[in-house]
Amino acid sequence: MKYLLCIFSLLLVLLSLYSCEPEEEILTRSPKAALQFSTDSLIYDTVFVKTGSVTKRVYLYNYDKNAVQVDEIKLGRLGNSAYRVIINGVESPAARNIRIRGGDSLLVLVKVFIQPDNRNTPFLVKDSLVVSQNNNVQDVKLVAYGQDAYFYRDQELACNSVWKADKPHVIYDRVIINKGCTLTIEKGARIYAHKGAGILVDGSLRVEGTAQERVVFTGDRLEKFYEDIPGQWSGIRFFTNSKENVIRYADIRNAQVGIWAGSPDRNPNTYEIKLEQCTIQNMYTIGILSYTTDIQAINTLISNCGQHAVAGFGGGTYDFKYCTIANYTPDFRRDTPSFAFTDRIELDNGQHIDYRVKLSMVNSIVWAGTKGGKLTDEILFRNDGNSPVEVALLNNILQTERYKDQLDKSNIINQDPRFRYTPESPRKNIPFDYTLDTLSVANGGARPLPTVKQDLKDLPRDNDKPDIGAYERLKP
Repeated sequence: MKYLLCIFSLLLVLLSLYSCEPEEEILTRSPKAALQFSTDSLIYDTVFVKTGSVTKRVYLYNYDKNAVQVDEIKLGRLGNSAYRVIINGVESPAARNIRIRGGDSLLVLVKVFIQPDNRNTPFLVKDSLVVSQNNNVQDVKLVAYGQDAYFYRDQELACNSVWKADKPHVIYDRVIINKGCTLTIEKGARIYAHKGAGILVDGSLRVEGTAQERVVFTGDRLEKFYEDIPGQWSGIRFFTNSKENVIRYADIRNAQVGIWAGSPDRNPNTYEIKLEQCTIQNMYTIGILSYTTDIQAINTLISNCGQHAVAGFGGGTYDFKYCTIANYTPDFRRDTPSFAFTDRIELDNGQHIDYRVKLSMVNSIVWAGTKGGKLTDEILFRNDGNSPVEVALLNNILQTERYKDQLDKSNIINQDPRFRYTPESPRKNIPFDYTLDTLSVANGGARPLPTVKQDLKDLPRDNDKPDIGAYERLKP
């Protein structure tokens, strides 16, 4: 009898223990306890071969009050898949017998690594994430576009190299154009640089874009989120021996500094760098940074730079024709002028170098909107040395209080040029558009220049009354 009482007492203890198990821990095999997914597909933007994509997430939700067991999570192609799956910190093409508590979820991380396929055009890479649970089989579609490319890693280019447009060019660390050598980039080429990477030019760079086939320089993150994020790569840097650089119909985006020029020859009759029909946008610090270098820019747009749009330090010769500097900087708290020039460079050893500034700007716009409802001064000329500052500004729209009484009367001072869409416009989620509104004071305000017949988009300039800035407005 005592023996039966002991067994009965033990059963009561076991039953009490079972009854204390949390409801969300109790496993159910009911077919009604099906998982819900956070998405039915993961779609990746174009991914370069041999490089990994961003990591995307899928959540498996168990809305039942009891726990469920996932019998298997696997890639449809298992080990032959281009995709990689991480579950509970473990990367494997398949995982089994995973319990999800009631009201809880499971996070699955997915990346894709695509191998070269010897194709110039993007190609489709598909698979599925297959989940089996309680005799239910569900899946999440995995879709990516692979893109083959030319890859460069900390590389000195052969003299007279040519980059074609058949495949993208992807730079890791840096590429170097040595003294006496030239890199020619053909029309339509796409140049993508990894974080911190850049192009170093001690020779010559020639970019041969056209209005129909522009050349693009940007970061190598192709997801939409990164399309206008500054500071993704280093930029294009020109060194002491660099000369005869010509960049035509190019879009330079999302770098630390777009053009970094330190190649002075102090010859006012030649320009070390010529920019024609270019855009320089979304720079973390400066659009064009020059140290005593001679630069010419025609029909060029510079916008959204964290410090200066254009900064010429230590003098130099500068020529701007039909340029638009629209440095609204919605992503930065900027207190530096957009357009700044000095005749002195301060060196690390406490010494300095002085050289004269010679600046010509015609038919251009320097504008940056308002801050706190007030106009800011977007132009600065500093004469710290004994060298002269020669400034000729004619037929421009300029945002300045400092120099408004000193400038030629042909300039329009502190009047909004009325771009079509800027960060100050009431509409949202529309790409910024620095072409001219129909009521812009820039319309017909430029002086004709016989040497410049087209605008940034290659539209013809009006023969008698062209528009100020990089864009000519289409006349009715």
